[in-house]
Amino acid sequence: MADTTDRESHGDYVPDGGEFADQRRAWREALAGDQALRQQAVDLQVAAEAHSYTYQWEWAGVPVIRIPDDVMVLQELFWSYRPERVVETGVARGGSMLLNTSLMTMCGLEPRVLGIDHKLFPHTTTALADHPLGAGVTLLEADSTSQKAVDAMREFIDGAERVVLVLDSNHTHEHVLGELEALAPLLPSGGMVLVADTLVEEFPEGHYEGRPWDRGDNPMTAVNAFVEAHDDFDRADEWTRRALVTEFRDGIIRRR
Repeated sequence: MADTTDRESHGDYVPDGGEFADQRRAWREALAGDQALRQQAVDLQVAAEAHSYTYQWEWAGVPVIRIPDDVMVLQELFWSYRPERVVETGVARGGSMLLNTSLMTMCGLEPRVLGIDHKLFPHTTTALADHPLGAGVTLLEADSTSQKAVDAMREFIDGAERVVLVLDSNHTHEHVLGELEALAPLLPSGGMVLVADTLVEEFPEGHYEGRPWDRGDNPMTAVNAFVEAHDDFDRADEWTRRALVTEFRDGIIRRR
């Protein structure tokens, strides 16, 4: 038997890079299929919503509505895919725009981010304009299913071979499906779509009081309908269940 003492730490065997990659792949597959654990994570998210957990975070000093688990997945996805353009619907307070530019810069890419929202708030535009990470952000006030949005995205991504589209605005089935039908076909082959708040389908019915989305009418139902109707898109299995506490569960798709 080969001597492995040079690969031990505190008496434990330390796998090499290849072995560790295989271990992590197996762990990820097991996690993705652990429905009982996922239900516990959903229960935790529901309880944390009582404290507006997803609204508590900042990116580089600007509020960002992202779950920490998803931020980790985003940096892995950006590092692996190296998007030349990022288009995101739903600008909110602007933190996710800066998250996108940060990740692109980290990857050695020129930040090019287009944010589309039906209403841009003055405090958001000011925060982005004055921020050192705001360079490369273009904002458009428009409904993300409109022809105006389609034309802007088409022009913005023209010539790019790697594009990420993030949908995080109105979360009704009708609106998200409208976004997918209008914007996703503009992506190049291999382009990625990240659909936020698919978790609504897993939350208790009536949880989002006063909102038009609920179980049976949400981003997850829209993604399911879109993928079923478009054979040039499918779920990106290596990403869509990477996070445990997540708003993108089964909502990351790729153009074939």
